[in-house]
This record gives sequence, C-alpha cells and structure tokens, in this order.
Amino acid sequence: MAGVREGGAAQGLRARLAGCSVKAAFALYAAGALAAALVLSIVSSGVFGLLAQTTLSDDPYAYSGTFVFDEGSNSLVPAETLSWYELSAFDSLYEQGGTEMGADGESLGASAVFLYVEGSARGDAKPISLDDPPAGVPDGTVVDVSWTASVSDVYDESLSFSEIAAYDAAERPARPGFEAALALTEQLPENADGEKPIVSNVGYYVPYPGDSVAYRMTAWAFVASVPVIFVVCLVVAGRRFYRTRIFGPVAAMDSAAQRIAAGDLDFEMSPQRGDELGRLCARFEEMRSELARAKTETWRAAESRRRVNAAFAHDLRTPLTVIRGRAELIGMVSDDDRVLSAASAISRQAERLATYADSMSGLDSLEDASVRPVPVACETLLERIREDARSVAEEYGASLSVSSRGLPPVVEADAAAVLRVADNLASNAARHARSTVEVRLSWEDGALVLEVADDGPGFGDAAARALEPFWRGVKDRAASAGGSDGHMGLGLYVCSVLCARHGGSIKVDDRKGGGAIATATFSAPEVPADSADNGSEDDASEEILYR
Repeated sequence: MAGVREGGAAQGLRARLAGCSVKAAFALYAAGALAAALVLSIVSSGVFGLLAQTTLSDDPYAYSGTFVFDEGSNSLVPAETLSWYELSAFDSLYEQGGTEMGADGESLGASAVFLYVEGSARGDAKPISLDDPPAGVPDGTVVDVSWTASVSDVYDESLSFSEIAAYDAAERPARPGFEAALALTEQLPENADGEKPIVSNVGYYVPYPGDSVAYRMTAWAFVASVPVIFVVCLVVAGRRFYRTRIFGPVAAMDSAAQRIAAGDLDFEMSPQRGDELGRLCARFEEMRSELARAKTETWRAAESRRRVNAAFAHDLRTPLTVIRGRAELIGMVSDDDRVLSAASAISRQAERLATYADSMSGLDSLEDASVRPVPVACETLLERIREDARSVAEEYGASLSVSSRGLPPVVEADAAAVLRVADNLASNAARHARSTVEVRLSWEDGALVLEVADDGPGFGDAAARALEPFWRGVKDRAASAGGSDGHMGLGLYVCSVLCARHGGSIKVDDRKGGGAIATATFSAPEVPADSADNGSEDDASEEILYR
C-alpha cells in the first residue's frame, strides 16, 4: 500500500509539473541545471585534484625553503633560522665566543650572529642530495641567505650543486657565529641514531622550482571545466525545456497556420498542455473552427447566389427574345428613318441584356470575369461609345460632348469590356450632371484612356469610397428609397474590376471647375490596321461582360 501511495504521489507531482505555467517550468529547469552544474563542479574538482597529484612524482615544496649543508652526506638538509635572542644558551655561548669583529676592527654587535639549525616545522621537507639531486630541483638556483657580508665574490650569485661544498667550507669559518655554532652543536641532544643536529652560520635558500607542465595543464583544465559544466548543463536543460514545453505547441500552431494559409480547414488541432502555449493552441483551434464555419456559409451563399442568377437569367431570356423580335418586326415594316434607328437601338440593347443574363448564369462572381483582347478599330469603338452615351444622356436630360485624341487606327482590346465601362461611367455621370456630360477617348503609351466628366456636385469626401461595392451617395440612397431609381451602387465597382482585368485602373476625383471626373485606363497596344478583323468587330463589341 505504501508503494501504491508513493506511486500515486509521484504521478500527481508529474501531472502538476506538466500543468504548470511556462514561466514556472522555466524556473524549475534553470534551478535544476544550476544544481546539477554545482554538483558536477564539486565532483570535477575532486577528480582533477587526484589527477594533479598523479602528475607530481614528488612534492615540489619539499625541496624548497631554508637548508644547511651536511658534509657527512654531501647534501642540503632542511633547517630553521635562529638568532642570538631566540635561545637562552646563546648568552653564555656569546660570552665564551667573544664579540665578533668586523673587517674594520669594530664590533658587529650581537645582532650579527645568525645560526641555522637542522630541522623544519614542515613535515614534508626533504634533504637534497648534491650527488644525485631530485629531478624537480634545477641546478644553479641555490642562493646564500646569510645576513652578514661574505668573504667570497659569489655571495650574491646562485650556486650550483657542485660549488656548495667548497663554498660552505670557505664561508663558515669566515663568518660571525662559527664558534657559537660549534658550541651549540655540542649542547643539543642526539637523535635516535645518536647523531646531533647540524648547526651552521651559513644557510642556503632553494626557491620553489615551479609546477610541471602536466600539473599546470591539469590545473587549467579544472579552471576551464567549471564554466563548461555550467554552460553544458544550461544548454541541456534549455534543450529539454524547449522539447518538452515549447516545441509541441509551436509545431502544432506552425502546421495549422500553413494549412490555413493553403486554404485547408478540414483538420483539428490536438489538445496541448494547460499552460499559456496550450491555451494559445486552443484559441488557434477556435479560430480554425470559426474560419471553417464561415467558409462553409460563404460557399452556401455563393451556391444560393448562383442558383438565383441562373433562375433570373432563365426568366429574363424569354421577354428579351420577345422584345428583340418585336424590334426587328418594326424595322421590317417601317420606312421612317427615326423609327428604324429606334428599332435598331432597341434590338442592340436587348442583345446586350441577353449577354448580361448569360454572364449571370455562367459566372460565380465578378472577379471570375475575363477579357479577350482582339484587334478593334478605334473609330468604330468611339462611335459605339457615342451612341450608348447619347441614349443615357437623353434619358436624364443632359447634353453630351464626345471627343478623341491621339487614337491609332487599330488597337488590341476587349471591346465588350471597354463599352461596359463606358456605359457605367456615362450612366453615373448623367445621373449626377446638372446639364452636361463630357466623354473623351484617347490613347497614351500603349493604353486607351477613357475620361467621363459631368458638371454635377462632384464626389467630395466620398471619392475614397466610390469604388466600393454597393456604396451609394446621399442622392442615390434617397432616390432608391423613393423608388425612383434602381441604382444599386455597383457601377463604379464593376468598372474597377474590368479595368484591372484589362491591365489598367480607374480613379475618380472632383474637377477643379466643379463636377466630377472618372478616368479609366485599359492596356491596348497598337496593332497594324490590316490585322484587324473588321467584319467580326461588331459581333465582338456586343460581348459585354456582366457582373
């Protein structure tokens, strides 16, 4: 039972850690990394310490410090320094030996006596054999540390191992305290081997030889290992934190974003952790679900609109056929030129309405419309624009002015698209004009430029929104509300789409003298006149796109 309780507690702890926030998880991972780095650094110090000891054959400190020369063993033995006031027996020794005199005959005083006694408080100190010196003690580094003047010329220079015996034999009798050293030797107790400690008035100093290359490399390796251990632990912890807390949610959101961008909404994001990134993934899933729902509704609306358009086109085609037949009959039985002209106009407009109906049943949206540029005679195109604009201007009681500039004989354009744009712009201008509508068709730099202006109130602040679908000005809304106008606010929007399909654009603005002006451009490169099919142009001009 205890094991079951412990297992349940461990699972509960893991579940709590898995559900903690990203910030808390980051703090836990960082604390774990620092704790692991600290433990590994302590272990590393012990390992490198043992490794450093293995690189030392002997302790280099054992062969450094103060030494005296042992003539019997021809070696330097560890020693300590004594002065005359450090030993009570020195008083009698000093009285027996008399006052030491300097070279000028003056007393050197008691402070001139320094003795060096064999022995060292350091337990690791070792003697240095001059016949076979240790490998770690370089030759030529031993110096005399006595404070009194030397009678030799090499006192302030380093001594080699081979020079020490002769140097010691010459220096000891010549220095103060020689007799006191001999007397003190006799009074000191013997050791276990029956030997008395060596007392000398000449001491030698052997400097620390320095660490070996292997030892220094080991020491530097330990120093470098500490930051390396911390960096490695932090990197491992960071990678673990990223893999367990960051990678899954980020990868899920990235994959979802790519599929949504590709238009694929038929998937579900799997639930993630309960932290901040998990909640973000949940919001991502809600967004995807809402987009899928909106896409489905849009598709259904498009299908409904397509069915309505098809039904409208079907119901409109029969009365148009009747109107066209009656117009043709009138043209056949009448000899009046005005009646014949009116019948021709009725027949032509009925044909255009039939084309609109066919377009409504065959296209899903205005953006599906396409243009088919063919060779078109510019004069014929201008005349068709004039005829259509005249009918519109007469309907609204406005005078019409049509002009041209720089038109080549033949250009490559979709006459139906150009005529549709011209008809919409002329209708819009006539509806708002006070008295005059001006239309001008020109050609500049491989493009047809159609300008339609009026002397009405202009666009004003509405110019920025005039090209939006279903947008109408105050006058249009009032007329529509009163039932006197069927304007739906699509004309300028239709023009903008057709111009864009034709490689051009449209812009609207106010004229400086008052009124409004709309400028539409169409990509229409010039072609040789003999390549235009004038016989089929009239038919092509009737293929007016509707949306």
